[in-house]
Amino acid sequence: MAALATPVDVVYSCTAQPGGVPSNIPFQMELKTPYVQPTPSGTVTLTWEVHQPTATPSQLVATAAITPSSAVVAEGTVTPSGSPVPSTAVTGGATASPYATISPNSPMPLPTMTFLVRPTATGTVAVKGGGFSLKVNGTVWYNCLPGPSGGPSMNLVVGTGTPTSTSTSTSTSTSTPSTTPTTPTPTPTKTTPTPKKTRTSYVTVVETPTKRSSKTPKAGANTGAGGEMGPDGRMFVLVGSALILAAGVGGLAMRRRGVNRS
Repeated sequence: MAALATPVDVVYSCTAQPGGVPSNIPFQMELKTPYVQPTPSGTVTLTWEVHQPTATPSQLVATAAITPSSAVVAEGTVTPSGSPVPSTAVTGGATASPYATISPNSPMPLPTMTFLVRPTATGTVAVKGGGFSLKVNGTVWYNCLPGPSGGPSMNLVVGTGTPTSTSTSTSTSTSTPSTTPTTPTPTPTKTTPTPKKTRTSYVTVVETPTKRSSKTPKAGANTGAGGEMGPDGRMFVLVGSALILAAGVGGLAMRRRGVNRS
C-alpha cells in the first residue's frame, strides 16, 4: 500500500555557485512511494517532489536566462534505514526542459527526482531526504543542504507476495501448423458417345418402259422424229430401195438381151 504523504515546508540552505552566499529557502517537499505494496527482492520507485515557496523573496531564481532548449537537472540523495534494506544513501535525479524562456531572477523549474530501492525482507523502512543540487546545461547553479532536522521523510512498508518489479521473459512456443483440408477438383472425363444403330432398308424399283413419242419442238430443233415441214426419212429410204431394185432388174434385163444376140 502506498505511503500517504503531505507536502511539508522544509528549510534548505542553498548556495549559488560559484562563491554565492547561502540563503535559507522553505521548500515544499514530498516523498512518495508507488501505489502497489513493495515486496522483498522487488524494485521500488520513490519520487521526491520539490516545489518553490509561495513567497517571492524566498524563491530559488535563475542566475541567467534559461531557454527552451536548456536542460535543467536535479540530483539528490535519500537514505533508507531499517532491516529490509541496507542503510546506504541512494542517489537519484531527473532532467527537465522548460517550455518557455525563463529570464534571469525569475523562479526556475525544479524537476521531480526518482530513486530506485530494492528491499531484501519484509518490514518497515524509513526513508529520509538529503541534499540536492541544480544544474543547467551541465553547470551547477545551486547546492542545497537540509538543516539539523534533515529533509523530508516517509515510511516504506514491505509486505509479502509477488515482487513489484516487472521482468521480461522470452518464451518460444511451438505450435502445430493448422492444415486446411483441400477439396480435390474433379478432372472432367471425356465421354465418347455410343453410336446409335442404323437400320438400312432396301427398296427395289422396277421401271416400266413407256411409249416414246416424238414431237418436234416449236423452235424447230433437230431432235426427235421428223419435223412437220419436210418428208419423213423413211420415205427417202423407201425410194432409194426402189431405185436400187429397179436398177438391178434393168441390169439383168440388158444382160439377158446380150446373151440372146450372140
